[in-house]
Amino acid sequence: MRLAPLYRVEFSYPEHYEIGGADVGGVFLAEGRCEGELTGRFRGLNHPRLRPDNVYLPDFQGVIETEDGAKIAFDYRGYGRPREYGREIVGTAFHSTGDERYARLNDAVAVLTGEARTRERTLRLEIAELVFEPRANSDPL
Repeated sequence: MRLAPLYRVEFSYPEHYEIGGADVGGVFLAEGRCEGELTGRFRGLNHPRLRPDNVYLPDFQGVIETEDGAKIAFDYRGYGRPREYGREIVGTAFHSTGDERYARLNDAVAVLTGEARTRERTLRLEIAELVFEPRANSDPL
C-alpha cells in the first residue's frame, strides 16, 4: 500500500456553540480552503465528543466546492490529541460526489493528519488516499 496526497486544507471555526451534553461537547462551524487535487472552498460542521482524557473525537461533515464547479461531501473522524502547542490530529476521510470527474473518490479510503495550534486558531490538515498495491513476488492474500 501507499499514500497518494489528495489535498491540504486550512480552516478556522468562526462560530462555535458550547453544548455541554454527554454526546456532544460543542458544535463548530468551519470555513476554509483546500489546495491540491481538490482546490476550492471548504465548509463544514464539527460536533466532536471530548473524552475524559482530554482527547477530542471529531465527527466532522461538510462540503468542498472546487474551483471547477464540483461539490464533494466529506466525512472526517479521528482523534485530536492534546499537545503543548494545541492538538495533534489523525483520522480518516471519506468523500462522496455526483460529479463524474471526481467519482473515484466515492469508494476511496483516505487518511488525515494535522494540527490545531492554540495561538493561531487555525487548523491545518493533509489528506491522502490509501492506495492498494499488490505485494511483489508473493502469494495473494
